[in-house]
Amino acid sequence: MELLQHMETMEKNIMFATNNKSQISDVIKHLRKYKTITSYEAIKKYGATRLSGIIYILRERGFGIETEMIQGKNRYGHMTNYAIYHLTKDIEEV
Repeated sequence: MELLQHMETMEKNIMFATNNKSQISDVIKHLRKYKTITSYEAIKKYGATRLSGIIYILRERGFGIETEMIQGKNRYGHMTNYAIYHLTKDIEEV
């Protein structure tokens, strides 16, 4: 019971951090159209600065989303890691 309350509170906090539900809808539409998304795309296109939180919510709702970690150089030429999220199962397919 206590774990369930914690999970619900966490989801509410994530919803607040993502600003509004439209960012979640925007990310769902993007994934359905392009099949992948990165944090950079989410910030630039939708103002969604907490993509990992949105991905968490979508996974909880039943979406299949895999994370691919990529290593590359940032704008300063330093090595960095970033995630590309891949839609593998849409909940409408269920």
